[in-house]
Amino acid sequence: MQTNSITKFRWDPTYSSEAVELTAENRSTYLSEDTYLFRTVIADTKFDGGLHYWELIADSRTENELKIGVTKNREFDLKTSFSDYSFGWAFYGIGQLRHCDGANGPQYGKQFKRTGCLGVLLDMDKGTLSFALDGEYLGIAFEDEELKKGPIYPAIALLHIAGSTLVTGKPAPPVFFTSQ
Repeated sequence: MQTNSITKFRWDPTYSSEAVELTAENRSTYLSEDTYLFRTVIADTKFDGGLHYWELIADSRTENELKIGVTKNREFDLKTSFSDYSFGWAFYGIGQLRHCDGANGPQYGKQFKRTGCLGVLLDMDKGTLSFALDGEYLGIAFEDEELKKGPIYPAIALLHIAGSTLVTGKPAPPVFFTSQ
């Protein structure tokens, strides 16, 4: 089993679309607006190497799926999704992946919207990004040499009416290591 460092961060109000409400010491996000545009929020901590794990707990008020993952860039229009660009990788809660494309991506995992806990594991030594939903390992979503090079920031993109609560400071569950 790999060594498992403890990752702690919060969402950064400086790198958050102004339409997104941050609460609970910048751990909870919520968006409620009439438009149907993704709004990105980026973490206050960068990763330059190693293993990093965090979770997102679904908000029961959510009507539209989230995009959850990482970005290598914080300087872009936060009124768009980070994963629409070459510097972003995301699991889209409709059960697809997104990278360099806002509308298309391969099937992956299961739907994640109003209920559940989504675990995210970034392994910068291997250049992989993996997810687990309610303790079920979904597999490696992305394997990319760019995921070995920092800085990399956790990110989330919300659409119309959506939210989640961030949980950090926990080791990655064994399912991420025994299922590979």
